[in-house]
Amino acid sequence: MIKKIFTLEKLSTIISAKKQKHKKIVLCHGVFDLLHVGHLTHFNEAKKHGDVLVVTITPDKHVNKGPGRPAFNQDLRARALSELTVVDYIAINSTHSAVNVIKKIKPNVYCKGPDYKILESDITKEIKNETKEVKKYRGKTVFTSGKIFSSSRLINNYRDTSEAGKQDILTKKIKKNYSFQKIKSIFNEIKKLKILIIGELIIDKYVFCEALGKSGKEPVLTMRDKNSEEYLGGSAGIARHVSNFSDNITLFSMIGEKAEYLGKIKSSLPKKIKLEFFKKRNSPTILKTRFVETSSFNKVLGIYKINDEIIKKDQEKKQYKKLKKIISDFDLVIVSDYGHGFITESLAELI
Repeated sequence: MIKKIFTLEKLSTIISAKKQKHKKIVLCHGVFDLLHVGHLTHFNEAKKHGDVLVVTITPDKHVNKGPGRPAFNQDLRARALSELTVVDYIAINSTHSAVNVIKKIKPNVYCKGPDYKILESDITKEIKNETKEVKKYRGKTVFTSGKIFSSSRLINNYRDTSEAGKQDILTKKIKKNYSFQKIKSIFNEIKKLKILIIGELIIDKYVFCEALGKSGKEPVLTMRDKNSEEYLGGSAGIARHVSNFSDNITLFSMIGEKAEYLGKIKSSLPKKIKLEFFKKRNSPTILKTRFVETSSFNKVLGIYKINDEIIKKDQEKKQYKKLKKIISDFDLVIVSDYGHGFITESLAELI
């Protein structure tokens, strides 16, 4: 089989050579999670605009289409595309949009499906950015005209029937009461809100292990650790999620006396989140470690590094004073009290 899948860097070199031979380059970009007739029509129409058809795909970590997506990982999606004779070259992108792909490939024509034609409905605003980037290289953006199919709709139609029924009821209720423009206007209003998030910050650590059996010396289960991952949890996790909806967020929280994980916290949270931390005396930054058995993904053990004592009176007075000064400036306050000694009775009354 002819090799079609390359890194973006290698593909950039290949396409540059094709351009020197006066070949016209067409670029298609998307998730392409479940190949269907709509994709085939799109690719065939796109190929008519040039000589070489390049298809790049959104990497797994940037696929934002709901739980369990993508249904097929990026390598399998690339492999499926490589079986199509109309497609000449394939690469897996590294970012959430095609802007960096366009910079490297510099296509003569950038093709998107008919469902992207109404730019006002593109809530991500990425099509506008991509179109602007294409113009920099004297290229043009065209929209194919085939019938619109949806991978998400096809996948949802064949998911678990009990879950499908619940989602269908919810979808029908939303469609009955809200148009797309109404929903969009609601999110636009949310974006204007000044939001304050109050609560304990937690570091969630997962240690993935392989069960070996019972120890030969003690009546305990033995495990072999394979790898571990750390995430921001608690109020920090909430702040990160809410930052998708608003650009004006302040996180009011506590960390350990020695400020463990402060560097990770600052680097992991979006820059637009303002941080108001205080160091809890005689306490570590809360670390919750769970050991997960990889064959079943069941949690087998949890170890928490924590101090649940209520903050000292002098610290409480400082936090009360600081919170009282700023809280009235916000339109929305979200409180996540995990019961680890941060929110006292007086702070709760103030909130």
